Amino acid sequence: MSAGSPIPRLRWLLRTLRTPRRPQSLTVLVLLAAVAALLLWSSSRMDNYEENLTLNLGTDIVGVVVTVFVIGPLISRAQEGRVREHTRLDYEWFSAQVYGSTSNVKVLDTFSNVFGPQFSERLFRGIKAATGHGARVQILLLDPDSLAVILRGRELGEQSADIRRDIMRNLRTLDRFALRLDENSRQLLEVRLCSTSPGVTLYRWDERSLVSFLTVGRLSGEGVQLEVAVHSPLGTFVEQRFDELWQQSKPMERFTHLPLTLVDATDGRRAFSCRFVYVDDCLYVAGHDLVSYMARHRLDQLSAYSEALTATGAHELIVVDDESELHGLLMQRFAEKYDASAGAFVELRPLVLVRE
Repeated sequence: MSAGSPIPRLRWLLRTLRTPRRPQSLTVLVLLAAVAALLLWSSSRMDNYEENLTLNLGTDIVGVVVTVFVIGPLISRAQEGRVREHTRLDYEWFSAQVYGSTSNVKVLDTFSNVFGPQFSERLFRGIKAATGHGARVQILLLDPDSLAVILRGRELGEQSADIRRDIMRNLRTLDRFALRLDENSRQLLEVRLCSTSPGVTLYRWDERSLVSFLTVGRLSGEGVQLEVAVHSPLGTFVEQRFDELWQQSKPMERFTHLPLTLVDATDGRRAFSCRFVYVDDCLYVAGHDLVSYMARHRLDQLSAYSEALTATGAHELIVVDDESELHGLLMQRFAEKYDASAGAFVELRPLVLVRE
């Protein structure tokens, strides 16, 4: 079936009619309908009223058909190749576009002020409405623990720790927002982390998107944004870049929580979901339920396993001395990551099998 056949056009028309409208648009529509009804009623006393009404309605229907199937596609094709420039990224304007989305919303950036305290609530109202319409929301940020964060920090002339903190603020905000959603909306919201610098930024709503590039010495949102159609050459290029990074990324949950199973040599096993931090490439987990479980068992009988760890196999559990300098450093890293405190930390150390 060809792209210009009537069936796809009818589907486009039906989807357009189902698209939620702003209250101002509905008000104008109601006023126009009232005026039309008033004009029809006032002209009902004319001679040959039925014949005149039929003739005018038939002419209007022909006009609608020509507009939808001829003029509309021509205008849409002309707009697809058009690039509109925005002097900066207007987060409130983008949030308003998200509100009416019905198919797809995407965000690709190192971190974004749209998830900051000034703009996040308006965006989240838009995301909640979009997921209620069935739109899929995909958010892809830079992994705070990746080398790309260090490189981006050098490009901006900032410490990589500052970039890392900004990303983690975004992640904490998104995590809290996800908990406020109902089950259906939560399934349509995905947040992932990539370890490779994207080089570009993307803010998409349905078939339109804002595209920019990561520049030296300036945040991407402060530079020129190019508004393009998703199926334009530039839009297609950025979409392909997004899809490549998305396939290589990891879910946000793998950065915030570590699935862990403790196995007791004499008393079965138990699964945990632990918060964790790294110091000098060593992994430390925290959790009140984990520590309580360990206190009721002999440490020499316990071993830890997790499919999310690079090192496979059993791990030894070593409790960190709460009066050591390491404990203080762990408290600092934990607070930076989770904006919370932890009472005790446990190191997961891979067991090394020594063979004679």
